[in-house]
Amino acid sequence: MSKSRRDQESSPQLLDLVPKEVRRGVGFFFVRLALTLALVTILCCMFVILKSYVAHLDYYQVEASTLTPTVLPSWAGPAVRDDLSVLPGIPQRFSIMSPGICERVADSFRQNPWVDDVLSVRKLYPRRILVELKLRRPVAAVQVNHRYYLVDDAARRLSRPIDRWSQSPGALPVIIASTEILPDPGEVWNNRGIKAGASVARTLLDNRDRLMTRFAAIDVTNVDGRRSPVNSDILLVTDRGTVVKWGRSPLLVNSPGELTPAEKILKMVVFEQKRGPLGNYRYVDIRFDNVQHGPRIDSVAMGDFSE
Repeated sequence: MSKSRRDQESSPQLLDLVPKEVRRGVGFFFVRLALTLALVTILCCMFVILKSYVAHLDYYQVEASTLTPTVLPSWAGPAVRDDLSVLPGIPQRFSIMSPGICERVADSFRQNPWVDDVLSVRKLYPRRILVELKLRRPVAAVQVNHRYYLVDDAARRLSRPIDRWSQSPGALPVIIASTEILPDPGEVWNNRGIKAGASVARTLLDNRDRLMTRFAAIDVTNVDGRRSPVNSDILLVTDRGTVVKWGRSPLLVNSPGELTPAEKILKMVVFEQKRGPLGNYRYVDIRFDNVQHGPRIDSVAMGDFSE
């Protein structure tokens, strides 16, 4: 045997320098660590399996039909509720434990043209999801090819086509425009007349408690003077045929001498206080400082044009 080999065998090994108690403790630590990791892994797998099992129980199943908000504005009728029940991407039945379900429900409602904002979506165990929405309010309907489409004050189409329009006193006015272009639900009408009419309709809606007269139509076919630059751009028409000459579009930035919508409403209110409902006259012109009006409708029927 060579000298170098004898020296190697006779020299102590590095491991021999570590006390046996320490070596035994380190080995035991790694054994315990391995057992602990194995136990945690098993428990995690069992939890996932148990959660998946529980999630599929009928007790935790949500019906999509229950997602429609239970609290809606007074103006939102059955048709609005029906439209809100259409939720793309949401199955008819699902588990309340589905990952990301609240965000998926919120995203689905955001695609609805009636929804301006999703205020909250929260779980109520075992099988309810509570939804709070801010809705866009319709202010008028636009008539296109003998069908009607509800719009908000931004001229955004809200509804599916409506075949017949209500003639009841509380019905919203119909915007009469020269257009056959129909945007998709949720899209804004790219039409200056319809945008102007929707803005006027919102003003009338906000002041309906101050006015005695209800308007059946808002004629915007002359917006921007398309038919006549000297006539009123916008006409308000009652169901009795009274025409209120509103004036120019409220959306115009520069319109010298034009009264503001608030000033026009005030003129209408004062006129009715002094002379009765606007709808009693053949026409009323509120474009100028001095309100002009035509004969009373009952006088017209009798052939009296003294006014």
